[in-house]
Amino acid sequence: MDDFASSTLVAAVQRALADDGIVAVAPSADGALLAFEAKRRFLAGVVERYGLLPLLRVGLVVPRMASDPAVSALLGASGPWELLERWQRLERFTHSRHRVIVREAGERFLVAEHVGPSSAPPEPAENVLVMGLVTVLLTMTGARGVTVTVGRDDRLVVFDHGVFIGPPPASVDSALWRFAWSYTAPSVRAGGVSTGSDVVSRGRRLLAGNLARRWSLQELAADLGTSARSLQRRLQGVGGFRGLLCAVRTEVAADLLINSRYAVSIVGFVCGYADQPHFTREFKRRTAVTPAAYRQAFGRESGQCRPDHLPVRERAV
Repeated sequence: MDDFASSTLVAAVQRALADDGIVAVAPSADGALLAFEAKRRFLAGVVERYGLLPLLRVGLVVPRMASDPAVSALLGASGPWELLERWQRLERFTHSRHRVIVREAGERFLVAEHVGPSSAPPEPAENVLVMGLVTVLLTMTGARGVTVTVGRDDRLVVFDHGVFIGPPPASVDSALWRFAWSYTAPSVRAGGVSTGSDVVSRGRRLLAGNLARRWSLQELAADLGTSARSLQRRLQGVGGFRGLLCAVRTEVAADLLINSRYAVSIVGFVCGYADQPHFTREFKRRTAVTPAAYRQAFGRESGQCRPDHLPVRERAV
């Protein structure tokens, strides 16, 4: 069986690099998954040119990806412990070769390790990337005053109160992390479709507001007060009109599956899918899981995790 990686993770890397003025061509993915080796080669190329720091800082783009179904599912966690439990579930759904396991858990700390098979353990690039993502997600799901140390020496701080200080040196075990926080507060939940004022953001809002409508590029352009040709050029970065429509459908469906009790069939209808098989097929292609399984895993009634429920040790897969 082939190994896969999350296309959302790679998209986050590409977006963060763009924020730093770095243009990087990410491997193409058909839906939610891409080949593991393609992801690994992409990250290795980034490190060769720019070092580990850009990968450590990728987590900073997470707040702008809150409507992505994978990120939305993670942000639905009620606190740090449930976040790690959801992260582990997401890894299973995406058939990830590497896993985050919890070695120790307390009232205001977690010790976690990034593991993989002996034939292909996580590389430092993969370690700092996942660590940075989990760090920012912790702050968004209620942890306050977060500090992160790496390796077996608690003095090696890589994140302190909102600032990524720098990646660990090569001599340190970058796969072992200790997250600590001062207290917990209400989490920051996913916030739906983008609220920006640019044409793409406005288009997203129009589509999301009436997904049951049979939209066309021409109709959307007319509602936005622009030409179809101009709009299509503006949408090239999001896969064109069809790519934008499919992405918005998936994001709205994911939000309804998590935060409402509507039947799956009703969610599919509201989001403009042709029928139930179409909904199931397209949603799974973009999230790696069916709508029903996504709700079961990440919906409001999926269960909450606390320190005494979190396994201290989990067998590496």
